[in-house]
Amino acid sequence: MPREADQPAVPRQPHAAYWRTLADRTVASPNERLILDLVWRRRVSSRADLVRATGLTAQSIMRLVDELIGRRLLRMGDPLPRGGRGKPSPAIELAPDFAYTVGVSIATDSLSTALVDMGGKVLQQTHAAVRDLDTDRLVTLVRRQIDGYVRKHKLREERLFGVGVGITGFFVGDGARANPPPPLERLALIDLETLLTRELARPVWLDNDGTVAAVGESLLGAGRWAPNFVYLHFSHGLGGGIVVDGRVVRGAHGNAGEVAGMLPMQKLERPTLEQLRVMLEEDGMAFADIDAMLASFDPHWPACERWAKQARRALSLIASASLALLDPDAIVFGGRLPHALAQRLIAEVTIDNLARRGRGRPEPRLVPAEAPADTVAIGAALLPFKECLFM
Repeated sequence: MPREADQPAVPRQPHAAYWRTLADRTVASPNERLILDLVWRRRVSSRADLVRATGLTAQSIMRLVDELIGRRLLRMGDPLPRGGRGKPSPAIELAPDFAYTVGVSIATDSLSTALVDMGGKVLQQTHAAVRDLDTDRLVTLVRRQIDGYVRKHKLREERLFGVGVGITGFFVGDGARANPPPPLERLALIDLETLLTRELARPVWLDNDGTVAAVGESLLGAGRWAPNFVYLHFSHGLGGGIVVDGRVVRGAHGNAGEVAGMLPMQKLERPTLEQLRVMLEEDGMAFADIDAMLASFDPHWPACERWAKQARRALSLIASASLALLDPDAIVFGGRLPHALAQRLIAEVTIDNLARRGRGRPEPRLVPAEAPADTVAIGAALLPFKECLFM
């Protein structure tokens, strides 16, 4: 992300031990990233599979794979089963212990973290209710979590590839300063990526929560079958992320996918989980925050039905605009939204799709998120890998 002139640029780069060369400071070349991405998505593969999938020659695949194995990004697994004659091909797998990342989710009422290895395995997660967060407390809490993960899992310092951070809100000005909702007032308009990189003495990648959740969904969820999708992130607010051909789209200022921005001029309320919490309070069920509401969630609450009905016009507009502008494979209903509630919202959506000669445009699948719970923390942890190692 660009920085203001008086702010020193902070490179989004992992520890120097990961660089291919000191000259270019990249972790993987474009062809290496293509191979790593294919192996990630298939989990295991063979050299022959990679030749067919990439169009590269067998000699090029052999050289690239051997180099990646030599650098310990890939490893050889057990022979793959095959029919017919001939020697089985050995499996090519990601080496999970090549590197680890920590993801941080900054929500209006909580702070979550996750430790993830390069194979995508979540080794540990934490979640705590946190209010009135300022920069000093944020740094203290994140540093404590990282240090605890390093000690517990006996990680060497250089094995920590980087820290990904997702924060609720949109970016303003130079695209580096988050403008979160009022509960995060003391983190507003601060270049958190630069601050955290300096204070944690580790490389930090920061994006809004909708974007990092879309990263998690692209690698661990619907992205495995939908290379193009719009991700709707329901939390205190309503945000989102966009993935096109497997790549996250950020836009000029990091705000691509901020779908709720189209609603006010249409006099439509944002369908948020905070709105549902308020409706429940009107029904006599008071919850201190969204976390408390979700901990006791019951899809049969009458307010859920009213909330879904009220969200119909807003979500139909968002889905119709998504089809018109992006032609996605899917629209994913995620964030902190319970699966049952996602299905209830999906049932209300109608896409504006005028038929011609009896046929309309192909419509996207509307699906609940498939990635693991706490997608922001996990997606944030995967963000450094996505930016440096995968496509």
